[in-house]
Amino acid sequence: MPKPVIETLLKHGSKEWNTLRKDGKVPLDHTGATFGQLFSANADFSGLILIGSEWEKCDLSKINFRETDLSNAYFHGGRLQDCDFRGANLEGATFEKLKLLRCDFTGCSGLEALELEDVDMDRVVGLNGEEAPPPPPPPAVGITSFTREQRTAALAAQSGPESDLPPFRPHDPPGTLLFRGLKNVGNPPLWVLDVPGLRPPLPTRMMPGTSFESLYREAVKTRMENRRPVGENQAIDKAKAVVAAGGNDVAVAIMYMREVGVEPLPSEAAVEALNAALRNEVEVEDLTATVDPRVTGALLELKAYAEPLEHIGELRQRLAACQLFMSLLEAGFTPENNWEEALDSQDSALDLAHQATAGNRDLLRDAFNAYCGLPEEVRLKRLAYLAEATAHVEAMVGGGAAVA
Repeated sequence: MPKPVIETLLKHGSKEWNTLRKDGKVPLDHTGATFGQLFSANADFSGLILIGSEWEKCDLSKINFRETDLSNAYFHGGRLQDCDFRGANLEGATFEKLKLLRCDFTGCSGLEALELEDVDMDRVVGLNGEEAPPPPPPPAVGITSFTREQRTAALAAQSGPESDLPPFRPHDPPGTLLFRGLKNVGNPPLWVLDVPGLRPPLPTRMMPGTSFESLYREAVKTRMENRRPVGENQAIDKAKAVVAAGGNDVAVAIMYMREVGVEPLPSEAAVEALNAALRNEVEVEDLTATVDPRVTGALLELKAYAEPLEHIGELRQRLAACQLFMSLLEAGFTPENNWEEALDSQDSALDLAHQATAGNRDLLRDAFNAYCGLPEEVRLKRLAYLAEATAHVEAMVGGGAAVA
């Protein structure tokens, strides 16, 4: 029977790994093991044989490497933070292009043969015999007592160097995630004009058209460029007719009227059509299925709160899932790459997971797999649409008495 591979044993996180080690179910020899973008915290690697192991862009925090044989190991990229290397064998090992923060190398053997190339060290103990530097003294009068050069140096030291690993930021709002994600798309797509509440970057090119969607998006772009959108009389009359009849374009017709400063006259047909559209989207069995914010925005404009408020829990659930999955993917975590370890590393991630599936990891994994299979722009659109739609329904809370 083949021995278990360390990469497989670590897949389910440090807690399970440490339990296996404690129960004696982990072999000591893992010579030549390879780790790609491993995210791990509090794992016990002490006393293991990791000769010639490779660690590519790993993010390791509070790892116990005491008495570990890391001879000829290769660490490239990533971060090692608060790791304990005391007594480890580092003969012939290489640290290249990575950050060492508050790591302890006291008593390590083979340091004279350790290769360090482009390594950023901050409060590291024991490498080349140096001690941790004392903290800088506080300014006598405050920050204004610094010279300009001292102030610049102090602020740079506080911010730290940029890492080649994207940070995991599940606490960032959807608008921030959208803004960063759109950098990979190129010219912002036209649908960003459907989510003006997120303050997205604006498209540089607009497709001319006479549809309500084109008119609405052009009006939104005009307003966000700090210009006043002006409605066309013919288009406004047509929009009023659509609202009265409850036609297919009722949502964008209402939103167009809102942008050009014309108050729509509510109709039972319009409310019924909008509620039906919202219901169809909410009933889709997909944890990250989108909801059109123009529908929720139109219902908000008509003060038709009853149906949307019934679905506020579903909207919050879907938004939490999208926000969590986008932040995981942004930081390089996938369903096959330590995403649960990342999840357990931050309270904000656990909060989002609880909102999405009440903490059910199996449901979360299945939904994450499905979300990863979508094109990047589709993922961003789902996040943005759900954030805007949820904001519309949140604005209805407390106003349910004024139901159209």
